[in-house]
Amino acid sequence: MNRNWLYFGILVVLVVIAYFTLIRDNDSSYSKKDTAFAVEDTTTIGKIRLTNLKGDSITLENKNGVWMMNGIYPPRPDALHNLLNTMQQLEVKMPVAKSMHNNVVSNIAGRRTKVEIYNTKGEKIKGYFIGDNTDQLNGTFMLMEGSEHAFVVNIPGFAGFAATVFFTDETDWKSKQIFAYEPENIQQIDITYSNLRDSSFSIVRKADNTFELVGNTVSNKPLNPEIVNYYLKQYKLLNAEYFILEPGKRDSLLGTKPACVMSITDNNKTTTSLKIYYRPLTYRSKMQYTLDNKPIEFDLDKYYGVFNNDRDLGIIQNFVFGKLMVGPQYFYRQRPQNLNVLNEGLKK
Repeated sequence: MNRNWLYFGILVVLVVIAYFTLIRDNDSSYSKKDTAFAVEDTTTIGKIRLTNLKGDSITLENKNGVWMMNGIYPPRPDALHNLLNTMQQLEVKMPVAKSMHNNVVSNIAGRRTKVEIYNTKGEKIKGYFIGDNTDQLNGTFMLMEGSEHAFVVNIPGFAGFAATVFFTDETDWKSKQIFAYEPENIQQIDITYSNLRDSSFSIVRKADNTFELVGNTVSNKPLNPEIVNYYLKQYKLLNAEYFILEPGKRDSLLGTKPACVMSITDNNKTTTSLKIYYRPLTYRSKMQYTLDNKPIEFDLDKYYGVFNNDRDLGIIQNFVFGKLMVGPQYFYRQRPQNLNVLNEGLKK
């Protein structure tokens, strides 16, 4: 029994010696510039560029606290958050074993995504290359720019892979957001129906912060402030369901008259618009016939929407946007009534 304990003690000592020898060797072999993938303070980041071997490139730039993607679009908030959070938490798990190092470096060279990070002064902080995930599914192969040593990098306490947040498809980065306004930041709303002129209206903020109806007024009574406030709150966060990438479809729609145009002007006099077009009926459309059993020509649940200064085409839902397509009489009611005037005429 005593001899077994002696052998066990010797084994523990050897393991400890081997461990500290490995740590000492690693510390002497790899400098911080080889392993410093993380950015501890992401608020110092002014620009991020992601590039793959196909030539796809994403540039995310922070100007005065506002992030833009490729100088045109706001990026998806969740994707940006995940990217910055990952950059902050990257940690080297281990160096790549010498026996497989050359193969890993060749793999990174053939499949890599290059990441370049700049500070708010436009100075490059660091750059690195991202390869595949390990066969053991315990991290991602990464190589610092200018280094000869590849490493397995992971995020402590996270079961996924770092590589998943460094994607370079512009469509995946684009936000589907159309409107995002707090009521106090709205100066004016214009709703224009091409074939329902009597239902078109504008509500405008006055100097005393109340709103007045301009255009098709239907009463001399003041607007119901509770209804106005309820309506303004509906513009807090409105997204398209998905983008349509079909070539020529957007241009074809822009050559026709939209069924409705929504325009929001904020306190900075900046106007954001959405052009809404009827979408042809499909077999998935819930309502196929009018109340007197006549076929309906258009889908009453989903529309085409053109937004982002006419650059993007997507599908928008009646469930989300229908409550905004009201008429001027809506603002005199005692309680909200989500009556989509754009659809009501088609149901009859």
